[in-house]
Amino acid sequence: MACAIEHAQFNFVAVACACAVVRDREGRPADVTPFAMGAAAACLPSLPDVIEPALHPNHRKFFHSVTVFAALGYGLHRLYQWETEDDWQRLARMVGLIAGAAYLAHLTRDAFTAKSLPLI
Repeated sequence: MACAIEHAQFNFVAVACACAVVRDREGRPADVTPFAMGAAAACLPSLPDVIEPALHPNHRKFFHSVTVFAALGYGLHRLYQWETEDDWQRLARMVGLIAGAAYLAHLTRDAFTAKSLPLI
């Protein structure tokens, strides 16, 4: 079972790299945004464990499942495509993308452990 520090490190690297790739594909100039997004995601290392506490090695149920991973991935895709109209919507979109990416990074890290992720 990965600890919070390992999850924080993985979240930073995964989210920063994903953000950098997206910005490059969109033709945006290089800046500190990927590092800021990665740092914000690193602040949420155990989001799934807040919902489903890691009290024992077999704690992974629905909120640590492949089903939630797929649904959250689709939700993040839709959130990324959201055309915001004002500042609060841009902020809500950014917070949602960071929290969702942190959650997905956590599940990705858990998927590569011996217990892996249940289907449902």
